[in-house]
Amino acid sequence: MERRPTPPRERILQAARSEFAALGLSGARIDTIAREGEASKERLYAHFSTKRDLFDVVLGESIDRWLRAIPFDAHDLPGWARRLYDHLALNPDDARMLLWGQIEGASLPSPGVVDHDQLEARRAAVQEAQQSGDIAPGWNADELLTMVFGVVLGWFVTPAATNLHGGPHERRCLVVEQAVRRLVG
Repeated sequence: MERRPTPPRERILQAARSEFAALGLSGARIDTIAREGEASKERLYAHFSTKRDLFDVVLGESIDRWLRAIPFDAHDLPGWARRLYDHLALNPDDARMLLWGQIEGASLPSPGVVDHDQLEARRAAVQEAQQSGDIAPGWNADELLTMVFGVVLGWFVTPAATNLHGGPHERRCLVVEQAVRRLVG
């Protein structure tokens, strides 16, 4: 019998990424994930005790992927927002997982998703950028970061927007950057 090069847990996660990105937690089917991951349901549940646990791991990996790819820069929130939009537009499953996480009620911080220390570090960085004059001082850090995410995700949640299917990608990156520049100015 030929040995598969990818361990079962990784095959399950790969299949789960596709299924959850397309259908969310509620729509995804464990049978499909097990079949596509070339694993039995028993093997899947040996690695992940519930479907929600599996979803949270996939969501956490998605968030970790863009956190590593796009280092946070409170002193250049417009540039950071542009780079984040660019990453999400080029990696639509990461954008979809963020949106499914919101729909399914994942909270930040959440086990396996984003930890409290990361959020505190971002709050502190925003406050430092406010003190240095890079961000207008009237904003609460959490509210500002929420608004920046709203700008970044705007095209992903707008009906009939074609950001995932071609279109003026560079223009949208520029619009995100300019909008956040106005927001923080």
